Amino acid sequence: MKVWRVLRTVIASILILVTLGVAVGVNVLVPSFGVMVKNLLGYEVKVSAPAGAEGLDLNYNKADYTKETIKSAEQALNGEIVGEGLVLLKNEGYMPYDRGTSFSFFGQGAANLSGGSFLGLGGSSATLKSSFEAEGFTVNDGLWKFYTEGKGKGYGLGPGSVGFGDAEDFSINECPVSVLQAEAGLEDTYAGSTAVFVWARKAGEGRDLPRSMYNHTDVPEDQVKSYLEPNSTELELLDYLNEKFDDVVVLVNATAAMELGWVEDFENIHAVLFVPSLGSNGMEALAGIFSGAVNPSGKTVDTFAYDAMSAPAAQNYGDYQYVDGNGQFTKYNYVSYLEGIYVGYKYYETRYEDAVLGQGNAGDYDYADTVLYPFGYGLSYTSFGWENYRTGWSGERCTVTVDVTNTGSVAGKDVVQVYAQSPYTDYDRRNRVEKAAAALVGYAKTGLLQPGEKQTVTVTFDQEQLKSYDYVGAKTYILDAGEYYITAAADSHAAVNNILAAKGKGVSDGMTAAGNAALVSSFVPANADTDVSLYAVDSHSGTAVTNRFDFADGGHTYLSRSDWQGTWPAHDGEVSDVISTWGNEINGTDGSGKSASYVYIKTVSDEDLAQLDSNDSLNPTDPDTFTETPVYRAQNGVQLIDLRGKDYDDPLWEDLLDNLSPADYQKAITLSGYETSAIPAIGKPSAMDADTASGLIYGGTGAMYMGMLVLAQTWNSQLAEDYGVMIGNEALLGGADGWYAPSMNIHRLPFSGRNNEYYSEDGFLSGVVGAASSRGAASKGMYVFIKHFALNDQENHRGDRDGQFGVATWSNEQAIREIYLKPFEMCIKNDPITLNYVKSDGSGGYVGASREMAPVNAIMTAFNRIGCTWTGGAYPLITGVLREEWGFRGFALTDNANTGLFMDAWQMIEAGADAKLTAEKGSARWTFDENNPAHYHYGRQAMHNILYTIANSKVMNGAMPGSVFTESMPNYQKILIAVDVVAALIVAALAWFIVRGLRKKKKGAVRS
Repeated sequence: MKVWRVLRTVIASILILVTLGVAVGVNVLVPSFGVMVKNLLGYEVKVSAPAGAEGLDLNYNKADYTKETIKSAEQALNGEIVGEGLVLLKNEGYMPYDRGTSFSFFGQGAANLSGGSFLGLGGSSATLKSSFEAEGFTVNDGLWKFYTEGKGKGYGLGPGSVGFGDAEDFSINECPVSVLQAEAGLEDTYAGSTAVFVWARKAGEGRDLPRSMYNHTDVPEDQVKSYLEPNSTELELLDYLNEKFDDVVVLVNATAAMELGWVEDFENIHAVLFVPSLGSNGMEALAGIFSGAVNPSGKTVDTFAYDAMSAPAAQNYGDYQYVDGNGQFTKYNYVSYLEGIYVGYKYYETRYEDAVLGQGNAGDYDYADTVLYPFGYGLSYTSFGWENYRTGWSGERCTVTVDVTNTGSVAGKDVVQVYAQSPYTDYDRRNRVEKAAAALVGYAKTGLLQPGEKQTVTVTFDQEQLKSYDYVGAKTYILDAGEYYITAAADSHAAVNNILAAKGKGVSDGMTAAGNAALVSSFVPANADTDVSLYAVDSHSGTAVTNRFDFADGGHTYLSRSDWQGTWPAHDGEVSDVISTWGNEINGTDGSGKSASYVYIKTVSDEDLAQLDSNDSLNPTDPDTFTETPVYRAQNGVQLIDLRGKDYDDPLWEDLLDNLSPADYQKAITLSGYETSAIPAIGKPSAMDADTASGLIYGGTGAMYMGMLVLAQTWNSQLAEDYGVMIGNEALLGGADGWYAPSMNIHRLPFSGRNNEYYSEDGFLSGVVGAASSRGAASKGMYVFIKHFALNDQENHRGDRDGQFGVATWSNEQAIREIYLKPFEMCIKNDPITLNYVKSDGSGGYVGASREMAPVNAIMTAFNRIGCTWTGGAYPLITGVLREEWGFRGFALTDNANTGLFMDAWQMIEAGADAKLTAEKGSARWTFDENNPAHYHYGRQAMHNILYTIANSKVMNGAMPGSVFTESMPNYQKILIAVDVVAALIVAALAWFIVRGLRKKKKGAVRS
């Protein structure tokens, strides 16, 4: 009995300790993720309307749906985008298939292809099997079970990026043919079916796709390949399918322009469909493409090369690290954009034209052996005829029209792409101004045309789109004199062929196909010489445009079409003896003579190393020259709602800012991750900011959509705007105010880990899609953080993780402005939305009012550096270009700064940005000095920018002057209280249990 009492006491004591440990752990851990948990679990903000609100509509932004009705609309939109955004790359007449057709799905990618979700939110339970069966097909059940339940289940891709780039695992691990063959009776199930091989790859934030598989396989022949190629096991499977089946379809489930030349080696592969992502319920649209219920109309947004390493950008991408003068590795990485403007099709098509024309030292360049599918390419189940092409100018606006007729037997949509070619002049050659042979300047998609139906398609663009940046001579934008060509084309290659045809060239001159000169017009601007003044002032802001980024040039020689072979980029560095763990290509041999992948290194100058080590924003103003007297806590009664609808420079802003306290400055500037906190002194409530580009992870409805690559591949700007509107509707229902999207970086190469989140290799196309989505979300009151500003085009060494300090990015100013800043600029200069608010009626009351408002009033900077200077703290970029040249008024936020030791808050505000995306107090790493005039000056600007954005957003829904905001206790805090109460009751009960036992023991001893 004594033993039982002791044991009971010990067990109860342990349970007390465990309960206390759990309670303490929850109370410590949950608050450390307080903002995220708060947003995920929700909270409520109420606003009271003052007397006089009667008859006023204070619901400035209204949802088009209820929480019950929005789901079907979300599914319909996702399905429509997927249906128009998947690209049919090859079809030898086998697709679409009759219902009743039997399919055998091969590859572990088939079993893992799903509707998609993020953090378990908004996913679909649909599979390839269930979706195809619902579409009326039959599916080889035995083979499906082999991959989902049987011996094929344990195979599949590694996770790719691990922990946002802490490590990587790009292993492929496809199920070998031998395992299929060893399964008794499995091959008998193939009879009468069509094989579908799902060729899958994974990508993700923090790591780029490996240029060699050196670290991810032990097979020598596979180690030298890139992640964009099939490995030996996959090729063996493809050979097996080619022998076993008369008809094979390949689904390319990847977010990169994969190398697909191997398809030509397998005669029974009759169709290839590019399926980057599907989102929730997108699987149904995929099945619909197979049945013909959906006619694919997607077009590529990147060039598919036979060898991705043929791009000039591929010569400098990945794992490059600085060493000091003693040859010791520094903590800094770098990348050099030596290709200049020649990214994607602007390289492949331009060198092709020069090869045909016999100019520019193009060498033996063979386009047909280099490019498999051009930019803008995609097949349909029907055919289209174009005629009656014409152009007309009204001032500086050009209107292009063409009649498009469905000449096939089924309904379908087509895309009219308009390209322009600027003259490449002697002035350009002298001043290193580069020109692409074709540049996309506009596009439009037809409606669903029935067989025989015709539609006149209209595309407009401005003469200003023909300007080029001259960073050597005029140091501003120029418009060359001479003849410009404008063409409507099915893709970038057809565009150049059309222009070559207009120049009198043909197949006998080396063209891959005859062009259509009837789809070309020419234009000669009024200037007889190069005009260096017409676009030297920004047409949006009125600010002079001049060089801002000489410091980022690096003194490099950049690729020029005046001498292709002589300026072809070399690796900007030497091969070291350190193995690359970030996926470099094979660039050497190891001690045993085997191929190996090493880090590239380069000695950094003392000057550059000092700049890398510093927090220099490049702001030319000496902070000691500020003499402003700080004003805090004025308590003058001005509230944030009083500023809604006011101009950015309205004097009332000064009164509002006087009411802030030093603590308000400190918290807003250093702790604005995932929300901006309430400021009661000015009536500012908490505002919730949510990721991601493919759907709101909180503050919405939980719906998750296809990747943005698929959205761009629709070439349908209305769908892009509809997507933004839907995100805005979800935010109105779920509570999010800011959206950490759209993502505007460029597909510089197929290897980027986040190409699924970005739109295209083309800056203009990216800008059209991003601007439309931004405008849509903003029309519902959201503020969108277009990101990542700027040149954040690779994930490797971007600067997000411990031990990373922001990759130093080098480029010339023409490429920076024309390629990488272009989509951001287009979003900032977007068409306006309507802002609703109330204003004084002049007699003590208020009336409803509205005005035009820029749709983009927030931007997220990047981890990387421009030259040696962190982008989030680069004055030439943020103040010089963004605020002064483009006229941006609003909130500039860093990327996640919780781990970024180099992301300094003082450097940030001195550069013209406003707040750090941090949610941990220890990540602030800067203290606002309330008595420092420079801190006050830049801090006050930052607060103005943040509050201007908040005031003119849905945060103010329901409010008018005199309203009061009250915020409920967040649900996570209620849960913490409940945990504490339950823990206390458990501890009390266990303590009573122990004491009661001890008392019984004592009584028993007394009786004895």
